[in-house]
Amino acid sequence: MKNSIRLLLTEAKEKMNAYTVYMNYQFMNFSVKAEPAALLSVEVEIDDEKVYLENTADVAIPEDDQFAIIPKDQAFLFAISKAIAHAHPEYRQEQKELEQDEENADMPQSPESSEDTDKYLLCTMPEINKDRHDAGMDYVKMIYDEATGRLEAARVSCEVKMAAKLKDAQPKETDEANDELKKIYDQHKSMCDDYRQKKEKQIDDAYQRYLEKKAEEERAESERRAAHGENAGKQINLNSFLGEDE
Repeated sequence: MKNSIRLLLTEAKEKMNAYTVYMNYQFMNFSVKAEPAALLSVEVEIDDEKVYLENTADVAIPEDDQFAIIPKDQAFLFAISKAIAHAHPEYRQEQKELEQDEENADMPQSPESSEDTDKYLLCTMPEINKDRHDAGMDYVKMIYDEATGRLEAARVSCEVKMAAKLKDAQPKETDEANDELKKIYDQHKSMCDDYRQKKEKQIDDAYQRYLEKKAEEERAESERRAAHGENAGKQINLNSFLGEDE
């Protein structure tokens, strides 16, 4: 195979890899679980300069759907909160006290201590209700279609460039180049398919957990109301009995 053809195939492979990785990154930004890559888009403004979150805070994952953001300096707390709200307005933020006890043994500790109790941000992913489930599925399809469209465009572009360089080549050489291009395309298309299926399953599973939680809450409320009604009935019967004695 000619070196010029190898270079074209390498270029196509690098493009397809970039499109595939970026698609998966975009999937992570639709928050279901606490995935650290989703925080890469957070830029914190410190002294009129934007810096990455990792330069201003440590990150822990106390629960599957939560980030604990521990400022490296308590003066950064508000700026970090503002930056996260800008990048991920769907996160529910809470300020918590950073206690130095066994319950927080797995959490990074603030390097800047003071007489006042240090604070950290607890960011919780939104629940996947019906509306968010449907929005998530639409988002995943849109991002997938964009990515696979770019894969196809990269394949066609490479195919055209190779055809120009192989116009006087033997059929065997042309077939070899086209087969290698197809192999590269199929590999990345399969990766995109796998990422899409994984994300859709993640959204579906979270939605099922939401439905189960709501069903359990409704059962508990029904039992509470039933118990309240039964107790009220007993009270009425008792009052009636006492009234007959009088």
